[in-house]
Amino acid sequence: MKKIIASGLILSSIAFFAACDSGSEDGSVERNSAEEAQEEMLDEMAEEGEGDVVESFYLPSALQIGSIFQKSGLKYLPNLTNSVDNLNKYETKSSKILNFGVYSADLAYIVLNGQSQDATNYLKVVSDLSNEIGFGSVFESKDLMSRFESNLGNRDSIINVMIDIQARTDMFVDDNNLQDVTYIIFAGAWVEGMYLGVEASDNESRHALSGRLVEQMTILDNLVKALKSNKNQTEEVAELTKKLSELEKFFYKLEENKNSQNIKSFKDYKISQEHLDELSKTILELRASIVNG
Repeated sequence: MKKIIASGLILSSIAFFAACDSGSEDGSVERNSAEEAQEEMLDEMAEEGEGDVVESFYLPSALQIGSIFQKSGLKYLPNLTNSVDNLNKYETKSSKILNFGVYSADLAYIVLNGQSQDATNYLKVVSDLSNEIGFGSVFESKDLMSRFESNLGNRDSIINVMIDIQARTDMFVDDNNLQDVTYIIFAGAWVEGMYLGVEASDNESRHALSGRLVEQMTILDNLVKALKSNKNQTEEVAELTKKLSELEKFFYKLEENKNSQNIKSFKDYKISQEHLDELSKTILELRASIVNG
């Protein structure tokens, strides 16, 4: 029996925020107790089943992806996120699930950059979409929404509320056996996170960003496997899975990957401008195929 795991999202977010705070000036990140606790938890999860074939698909949260790119000098640019006006364009269940992930990544990007008014608008969109994909109970608590609104302007408090939302989502998924849905949500969030990383970079942050893009590419293998584990994919999700698989194959064929085993840190990873442009172009096309409905 194969056991598919996509959890540890809350701990991973907390661990990364702690790592960001303890990062050195050269951009390296020191290990800390939260990261070690995360590794121990994932190891324990991977050992579950006593003899079963266990495949652990670790997928980070939208907040963690946003934090990773922000740590690399990603600047906030208005109008990059998927417009809230696009909400009514999504008619199929798959497009709603994918864009729930997109808007979740946008919300993380907005919150991490202290855009209070936009944060309220995007939380509402995420909440509205949650009702349409069957996750509405996650946002039913009036306390949750009032905490978000009353803490606008307090970045740390807002982040804590978002971590709480993710925790409630994880519990809802576990209680209702909706792991396949979370893989699709993450696919939308991952593509949007990569898109924001590409579009919000400038000449100063481009080198650091290229390492972070590569770091996120290493997650793609787990994402593709997770999506393929669902044998009842819709046509939309199957097409996206195919495109993500092609992107993964392109990446691992790059000349720069031949000596990747000798790279000690992603910040040391150098990808040619030509390949970075090609990678960016593919990401932009993937994102367009999701948000255009």
